[in-house]
Amino acid sequence: MRTPTEIQQDLDQTADELRRQKLRTMRLFALGLLAGAAVLLVVAHALRARHPAWGYVAAFAEAAMVGAIADWFAVVALFKHPLGLPIWHTAIIPNSKDAIGRNLGAFVENHFITEEAIGSKIRQADPARCLGEWLLDPLHTAGLGQSAASVARQLIEALDHEQIRDKLRELAGQQLTEVDLSGTAGQLVDRLMQSGRHQELLDALLDGAGAYLGDTEKHPIISQFLIDSLGIENSMMKMAINAYAPRSIASLNQKLDEVRRDPAHRFRGVFDGWIGDFALRLKADPQWAEKIRRHQAELVQDTQVQGLLSGLWDGIKDKLLHDLSQDQPALLRQIQAWVQKLGQILVEKPGLRQWLNQAIEDGSVTLIRKYRGEVGRFIELQLAKWTREEMSQRIELAIGRDLQFIRINGTIVGGLVGLLIHALMQALG
Repeated sequence: MRTPTEIQQDLDQTADELRRQKLRTMRLFALGLLAGAAVLLVVAHALRARHPAWGYVAAFAEAAMVGAIADWFAVVALFKHPLGLPIWHTAIIPNSKDAIGRNLGAFVENHFITEEAIGSKIRQADPARCLGEWLLDPLHTAGLGQSAASVARQLIEALDHEQIRDKLRELAGQQLTEVDLSGTAGQLVDRLMQSGRHQELLDALLDGAGAYLGDTEKHPIISQFLIDSLGIENSMMKMAINAYAPRSIASLNQKLDEVRRDPAHRFRGVFDGWIGDFALRLKADPQWAEKIRRHQAELVQDTQVQGLLSGLWDGIKDKLLHDLSQDQPALLRQIQAWVQKLGQILVEKPGLRQWLNQAIEDGSVTLIRKYRGEVGRFIELQLAKWTREEMSQRIELAIGRDLQFIRINGTIVGGLVGLLIHALMQALG
């Protein structure tokens, strides 16, 4: 597939060839007028004795030839030595190549690349609105989204995943270690208490305990727990505990149910005190904070946690690549939505457009002020790369066809002037 540069080069060559053909045509036409004047002069001199009018024709033809030859010399002298003769002050363009480049660069700097001209052009163009309207075009939006998705896919595939994986694990581990879990937990408990949600937690605990105590199948387990906790070895004591355990469990369950049904039960106030003290210790007790930080650091360094952190990047990467492999990736749709939104904002918000236009103008003026001196130098250096012959050929190709009109006009005007002079001379006798 041909590149845009190659296509542009072919177009330039085609345009140059067309200009060459037009230049050759105009040269032949101008030369034809000169040849016609010469033929007319010969005929007029041959027939001059037959009628006085032929004298006027001869004067016209002679002056036309002089004008044609003089203007041919002037045009040719711009680009080369006429007839190859090194006549003084001919081949002006190739001999003045360096001066032309220098003067052209200075001319462009002083008359085109100016702060006023560029600023005025930017204000007239309203680039912010043009950008907004361009972004709102569905074709442009789709193209930008597809290009961004393609670039994202290539970028992800080209990344050093091992290095990113290690850096992300290190960063995530550092952030987790630096999180103030103790203070954060204390603030969370404060919010729960302020909203009364801690009592819901107590209700859930009471419901769970009541359900457990109400299950008769769990009573032997509870009795054995009491015996083991008290370290009872005496068989009589064991029998007594087993005998009274159901009644004690039922009594305890009844007390729990009273707390559960009574929002103002005094135990709830006791529970508030416990929770408040717990939150205060979380926020203000340095020993608790240090202990939590130590356990926090140990947890982060745990093998399983480190494995989870190492897999963060792999999960992100796989999800992105899977999404980008779809016909309509979510990332593509999101980018297109962002582009559309940006275009809409630029079109509908005149204040933002004015700010962006002013920023573009200020930036452009700053660049011009800083680098304007480089523009002339750049033009001069570019022209310096051309040979004298190449520069002469390029300029002649650009304006040579129009210069042939000088020869044509010189032939006609010269002839008319010669005719006028001859008429005046005849009139004066």
